[in-house]
Amino acid sequence: MAMARRSKAGREPVKARRRKTATLKRRTGQKTARRRNPSVTGKETTMARLSRELKEALHRQAATAEVLKIISGSTFDLQTVLDMLVESALHLCEADAANIWLPSGNVLKLAASCGHSSEFKRFAAQNPIAPGRGTVSGRVFLEGKTVHLPDVLADREFTGIGYQTRGRYRSHLGVPMLREGRAIGVFALTRAEVTPFSDRQIEFVETFANQAVIAIENVRLIETEKQRARELTKSLGLLQRERNNKIMNLEAMVASIGHEVRQPLTAIASNGNAALRFLGHEPPNLEETRLALNKMVANSHRASEVFDNIRALFGETNRGQEPIDVNELTLGVLELLREELKDHGITSHAEPTSRLPLIMGHKGQLQEVFINLIHNAIEAMDDIKDGRRLLQVRTEPRRGNAVIVAVEDSGSGIDPKRSHTIFDAFVTTKPQGMGLGLAICRMIIERHGGQLSVSPAQPRGSIFRVVLPVGRPERRSVHGSQYAL
Repeated sequence: MAMARRSKAGREPVKARRRKTATLKRRTGQKTARRRNPSVTGKETTMARLSRELKEALHRQAATAEVLKIISGSTFDLQTVLDMLVESALHLCEADAANIWLPSGNVLKLAASCGHSSEFKRFAAQNPIAPGRGTVSGRVFLEGKTVHLPDVLADREFTGIGYQTRGRYRSHLGVPMLREGRAIGVFALTRAEVTPFSDRQIEFVETFANQAVIAIENVRLIETEKQRARELTKSLGLLQRERNNKIMNLEAMVASIGHEVRQPLTAIASNGNAALRFLGHEPPNLEETRLALNKMVANSHRASEVFDNIRALFGETNRGQEPIDVNELTLGVLELLREELKDHGITSHAEPTSRLPLIMGHKGQLQEVFINLIHNAIEAMDDIKDGRRLLQVRTEPRRGNAVIVAVEDSGSGIDPKRSHTIFDAFVTTKPQGMGLGLAICRMIIERHGGQLSVSPAQPRGSIFRVVLPVGRPERRSVHGSQYAL
């Protein structure tokens, strides 16, 4: 048998020494590997943490960019932004539910919610949160500071059991939505288990709360600008109306002078011609001439009164107010226009109610109103060829201490579609009309504290009703009247 080869020292065979060396190397390698494992594990943990943080940052950046993109638009839906914020906060902060509470009067109401049941939302709608320390959101709104309760049931001041049982949460985070240091809402997150929110997650929620404030502030600013624009438009409209009123007052005065003076001037010319004819008789008819001249004088006085009435109408004083018997006034107008009514083949019929109370007003102006109404009736009946032309004037008392005068004609009537505009300035149904007669009539009646309206007559025609209060009316200026020209 061959002897095992030994080293020079003769102490150990070579093969055995090699086996021992190999074993030692394997063991040493294993120890070295075991010493490297903690370092590798640490690097992997760091990489996982950094990857998670990067993922969170990217999600946060994407959510922020989307919200800011919507907010930056000229118009946006606030509810859409709030819903997006609570949904993003819920996912990024690993919460079970997220809410935004906004003040409404003295309480907080649920403005946006994600993750809660319909039962919770119904309870929230019926039980708004009052600012106070009994609830997390109420405490946050009261103090204007972030409140984090790892377990609401362990907090001695917490009394929001109704919310807690329906929301099934234990951990609760509330962040104030601050504007100029004052809370204008609360951003709240909850978890079903007792699991506190991390500092990074709280920071996320604070960011979302700030974005919600920006959205709400933008809506407020947009609404403020809209309100300012509306007020500016209204002011410009009032200034334009005042300017138009002044121009129309001047035009109305000129037109009214021409309209009112034409009648007495026509009568003067007619009576002058009659007087000349009577003087040309053989022998001259002096009595008829005298009557015609007297009518000329009366009509000249009436023309003078027209100027006085117009000056009083567009003035600012109460001069000319006196007690007026409406029956006497209307009968006087019918007598004044008796010949004109006869020339147009119109039968007039007066139905005055006796013992009417007196009214206070400007007699000349009211006389011009009824003259205008009767002239309009005459023109309305000129087109009637196949029926009786009848003018009726009635007076009667009205409950509420007022007097009514109704002027009814049997003309063709007024188109119902235009009946609400015929009293407006420069609106007319006549081919040659200026649209000022009825507008001036309405202005006179309203300055006497009364009303002027029109309605259809039966079987045809129109009824103009003048309502005048008994006693002294409160005088309004032309520019102060709602319907001023």
